[in-house]
Amino acid sequence: MSTVRVTDRRRHVRTQVVCPAIMRDKRGRIVFRGRSADVSPCGVKVVGPPPADVSEGMEVWLELKVPNPRSTGRRRRRLKLAGYIRRVTDIGTWKSIIVIITENAFSLDLLAPSL
Repeated sequence: MSTVRVTDRRRHVRTQVVCPAIMRDKRGRIVFRGRSADVSPCGVKVVGPPPADVSEGMEVWLELKVPNPRSTGRRRRRLKLAGYIRRVTDIGTWKSIIVIITENAFSLDLLAPSL
């Protein structure tokens, strides 16, 4: 029996970024709390414990608490991104949620100047 390798179909490189994340529905209600695991130019992977009142295709606001590049003020700032849920996967007792970012201006430079 031969082994067939599947090539990686990802279009963009993932960068590991771990920061607190909150997902809100379009009405502003919190539907999931967790942390980012990785980001790409068009999406963010968020993981966390239940409950997760989410479903694939749902439009959400994703809020990430990222380092503040300024030397004064708060150490972290809140980055809000519009998107929709592409995939929800169970990983043990936690959930893994892939959010596709629909904002055209999203860039890894928004997260931290060092990325």
